[in-house]
Amino acid sequence: MDDLTPLRYFRAAYELGTFSAAARACDVRQPSVSAAIARLEDRYDGPLFHRSRDGLTPTALGHELYSQAGGVLAQVSQLEARLKGHVARVVRVYCAPDVMMAPFDAGLARIRRAVPRAQFQFTDDALQADLQFVAESCLPRGCGFHPLWQERYGLALHSAHPLLAKAKLTLADLAGEPLIARPYCPSADRFLTELGQEEAPVAGLRVGASAIHDAQLMDLVAAGLGVALMPISHGEAQRGIVLREISDVDPVTRVVGVGYRKTGFAGDMARHFLTRESVMDAMPLASVAVI
Repeated sequence: MDDLTPLRYFRAAYELGTFSAAARACDVRQPSVSAAIARLEDRYDGPLFHRSRDGLTPTALGHELYSQAGGVLAQVSQLEARLKGHVARVVRVYCAPDVMMAPFDAGLARIRRAVPRAQFQFTDDALQADLQFVAESCLPRGCGFHPLWQERYGLALHSAHPLLAKAKLTLADLAGEPLIARPYCPSADRFLTELGQEEAPVAGLRVGASAIHDAQLMDLVAAGLGVALMPISHGEAQRGIVLREISDVDPVTRVVGVGYRKTGFAGDMARHFLTRESVMDAMPLASVAVI
């Protein structure tokens, strides 16, 4: 019932006393609430609130609108409650380009069992997603996060690469190797920065290609077009590559989990997604397996 949205914002502002509190309660930005109230005031030819530093004070018109609107919104809420079981629940999902989807399949299946009419809609806008499959370092500001596992980064090589014959890989072994870059991954960027700060940086390390997500990155490595820095767990997703750690570099790690918007709906979806065993409340990272 989008036509009633301004009334909902008005009711929240009336009850909570400020536009900012109403915006938080309605899960929108404050300008949206302010603009909606302004439209109502234009429609009814008068101010609904007196504004001051202490907050909002309803005018006589505001009191009257609140009295009349309450019954309308209550009826609509009852109607929506009756129809709720017959309408698909859209769950917006974001998966970061440096995260593989497969480990999250079981959690999505749990949501489907708990909410049979759940309809998953994937988006490339993390801020608009109800659930986000991300590394903690890439979590959108203001979102909640449940860590699921920790993993290291390593060097991905074509399965027939001659460097695999070596017992250990060192920085010097990367000299002259074309690197496939991951410009979307801050952890890989940090790894490269640390390589450049070594006392004896890798001679001839150059970027030979650039991927837009890790699935493409693995295909490029498997095709023999270069080497790449990526989470070691990715080696299980592509048979044509092998991942090895670089022995003389301090390991770079990341924590991966499920993020969620701080709304009632998104919080419910996150709870359905998780199992008791997968929530890392007080457990050491090393003890938690991929869900």
